[in-house]
Amino acid sequence: MADGGASTFIMLITGLLISSSVSAVLISEWSSMARAAQKDQQSITFANELGVEFAGDPMMVDLNTTGSQEITFYLQNTGEHPLDRNDIAVLVNGTAPATITTYIVNSGTWNSNDIIVVELQDTNFGTTPYVEGNDIKLFVIVGSETVSGLRSSASMNIEVRLS
Repeated sequence: MADGGASTFIMLITGLLISSSVSAVLISEWSSMARAAQKDQQSITFANELGVEFAGDPMMVDLNTTGSQEITFYLQNTGEHPLDRNDIAVLVNGTAPATITTYIVNSGTWNSNDIIVVELQDTNFGTTPYVEGNDIKLFVIVGSETVSGLRSSASMNIEVRLS
């Protein structure tokens, strides 16, 4: 009978050791999953805090068909974080122009509420439908600066009239 109590005690201790090991693994995995979910939530929040909008009169977008054939318009950073003016893509009626040049109006960084000038150059801007008085569709996507290890993008689309 004495052996029966000892073997039961050994089995009890073994069961406790195994269950504590499994608990440690589960807690570790739960912690990793919670950190990943928190990082995802931070990324979603960060993306929602970014914004870019057309600045100016959409019925008066400058078209220059002499020389370099340019379309010029303005964009405003309407979000809470800086945007990267060098990480910008523009589609005009669904087509990318040959050259995109941007200039900061106020400073070197495109911070919240700052405006940039966007100049698009393409040899097609002197042909139909790129003539004065016609409407075109602009789609813009801009990457953000990296903030606390997070990076995302903001986009906008608008129909404008060339003048």
